[in-house]
Amino acid sequence: MVKQVLANGKKGALNVGAVLILPEGFELAPPDRISPEMKEKIGNLFFGVIAPLKRIFL
Repeated sequence: MVKQVLANGKKGALNVGAVLILPEGFELAPPDRISPEMKEKIGNLFFGVIAPLKRIFL
C-alpha cells in the first residue's frame, strides 16, 4: 500500500483525487438507481459538484 507523510510526520493514507468535466446535459444516476453490485465496486468513492453551471465534478 502506498502511503504519504502526514502533517504530524507520520505515514498515513494517500490522498488522491481527480476533476472530471462532463458534457452539457450529463447527469449522474441517483443513489437509489445504483445496483448493490455497483455500490460494492464503487466503495467509498465520492462525487461532489464544484461548479454546477459548468458541470465539473470531483
